[in-house]
Amino acid sequence: MRLHFVAAIFTLVFLISCSQHERRGSATSTGTDEAETISHDLGPFFYAETEMYDNMRAAIGTSSGDNWVRMMIAHHEGGAALSRIVLRENPSLCIADLARETMRVQEDAVGVLRALEREGPLDVESAFIFLKPIQAMHDATMSVNGANASEIWLRKMIAHHRGAIAMSEVLLKEPAIPRETVNAVRRVRNAQLSDLVVLERALAEPELIDKSDRRDATTTVHVRTCPSKAPG
Repeated sequence: MRLHFVAAIFTLVFLISCSQHERRGSATSTGTDEAETISHDLGPFFYAETEMYDNMRAAIGTSSGDNWVRMMIAHHEGGAALSRIVLRENPSLCIADLARETMRVQEDAVGVLRALEREGPLDVESAFIFLKPIQAMHDATMSVNGANASEIWLRKMIAHHRGAIAMSEVLLKEPAIPRETVNAVRRVRNAQLSDLVVLERALAEPELIDKSDRRDATTTVHVRTCPSKAPG
């Protein structure tokens, strides 16, 4: 009970500090108020993105490494949620395949990351090194536009993956990170880089995003080949 109370207090402090950081950033911005524009984007992904953002910022652990682990769990759970949403939006066969594979990979990674969580006193200060990449990822995903849900999902997932890569690069610059955590960070970063290539290739081929790649009634092959990871 006491640990939960302490966790709640530290999480509140972290979120308040995040809000202060955001207000300082918006006070120095010029031109159109992007935050106001983003706040009105209530498309099918909005609530899942907002929940992912909140969960990542509230995932406070015992060290910078443990913070990364907990935040990456929230990140991957959010990615899986976005993929489940696009599958309800009648995507093309290619996008449906990519979404299912992305969801599978993200959910599998969550299971691996949970084994790295550590118990102990919370270290809020070490969580602040991730504030900038989390905010940058959130701003990028929430500002995405597209012709349909499939294109929007691709663009959001590209920004989502870049966020994980940026967070991983931040942690790899920190001293005294346990080898087990470093290995996990590198695996996640490399997997996100590999997936990013596939997502960007799909985005570059509009024929794969619309319904033109659905199977014709007289054939059992795709009109175009959906991008996939290179073997190995």
